[in-house]
Amino acid sequence: MGRLFWKFFFATWLVQALAVLAISTGIWFKDRNAAHRSARVDFGPPGAFAVDAAAQTLRFGGLPALRALLTQHDGIQLYAVDAGGHELLGRPTDAALLQELRQLHARDPAAHALQTVQAEGNDWLLFAARSEQRGARARSHGLGGHRAPRDGYFPLMPMLLAMLGSLVSAALLAWHFAKPIRRLRTAFDAVAAGKLDTRIGAPARRGDELTDLSRDFDRMAQRLEDEHAAQRRLLHDVSHEMRSPLARLQAAIGLARQRPDRVGTWLDRIERESTRMDAMIGEVLALARLDAGVGGALGDEVVIDELVAQVVDDARFEAQASGKSVSLSATGASVVRGGAEMLHSAIENVVRNAVKHTEDGTAVTASVTPDPRAGLVRIAVCDHGPGVPDAELALIFRPFQRGSQNTALPGHGLGLAIAQRVVRSHGGEISARNRDGGGLCVEIVLPLASGAGAPR
Repeated sequence: MGRLFWKFFFATWLVQALAVLAISTGIWFKDRNAAHRSARVDFGPPGAFAVDAAAQTLRFGGLPALRALLTQHDGIQLYAVDAGGHELLGRPTDAALLQELRQLHARDPAAHALQTVQAEGNDWLLFAARSEQRGARARSHGLGGHRAPRDGYFPLMPMLLAMLGSLVSAALLAWHFAKPIRRLRTAFDAVAAGKLDTRIGAPARRGDELTDLSRDFDRMAQRLEDEHAAQRRLLHDVSHEMRSPLARLQAAIGLARQRPDRVGTWLDRIERESTRMDAMIGEVLALARLDAGVGGALGDEVVIDELVAQVVDDARFEAQASGKSVSLSATGASVVRGGAEMLHSAIENVVRNAVKHTEDGTAVTASVTPDPRAGLVRIAVCDHGPGVPDAELALIFRPFQRGSQNTALPGHGLGLAIAQRVVRSHGGEISARNRDGGGLCVEIVLPLASGAGAPR
């Protein structure tokens, strides 16, 4: 058992034990006081005989005769108390004792030791008290032949049973709380040792905060496992993509040594391959920064229509050389909150990818459509290229993943992966679909800034 178990156990048991002790002591004092009060009343035959004589005197002689009897009676002290609690001779009486005696008389009206007689418009309770000389020898019996409680009796056995029950309940409660925490600790140790597939699988029947914590741990472990797998896959893909240009570099160097007269041609090849490797490394670093969440500030208000227009103008200028064109359709000025440079990079990657894959002599169409009711703006970029097989539409956003129909075109397969990271960091989504008649459409959905989105 861990330290948390013992802390829960001792704290819970101490509270329960103190509660049991306090309740038992209170009951004991109450019963003891009741026993003391009952012990002062004579329920035996002498007391019953004296009370019966007083009742007959009151019925036939009235209050004066009863007052004389109470004054002259020796050995046993007789008391006569009216309904208001006043004793006939003015002697002090205990209100709690009187209430207890009236309850006893109500339960057993035929008892001779307690009698109620109506005289002169009042109900008189008659009972006898033991004298000091008879107190040590008299036995005090309850009505019906039962003994009155013993003076000084302490409920030790019930208290011990209650303490035992509190001990068991405290142990069960501590075990109930400590068990999932021990499982969490074991799971954390396993993850720290590299076992990222560790899961707790907390039962839903608990339904408490510890269950929620276990679910959070499972989600964390799943995220770590996914990120670890993605990093390993990225490392594998980078090494695979770097192998080809490195091989060409080595071949160019070898050919330059064999044919010094053509060294200029091989130097041009080396320059192209090094430029390609530099671009790929830059894209990999950008992707790594986005995965690490250090892409930049996201608090700027960006007019997305103007940003898309800048990207389209740059792409249109570059596409003219191959007889391609890029058009833009936008209404109003939609404002989103985020990083202008990051959004520019994401949209530029999508537009450049479309320009690269569209057929010569065709146009790439871009549109910006705000939806103020939904609080969204949609950016669609469509080309007239070969498209992507439906089974690969979700895969083209992975790093170094390219459509099977586009492997002959230059590129590393990182542009759409970077765009997806940027869009998701802005709370949006990106998706791809094949358009009717051929070509691919990539749609970016971004949330509008608060209070923005209406055309102006």
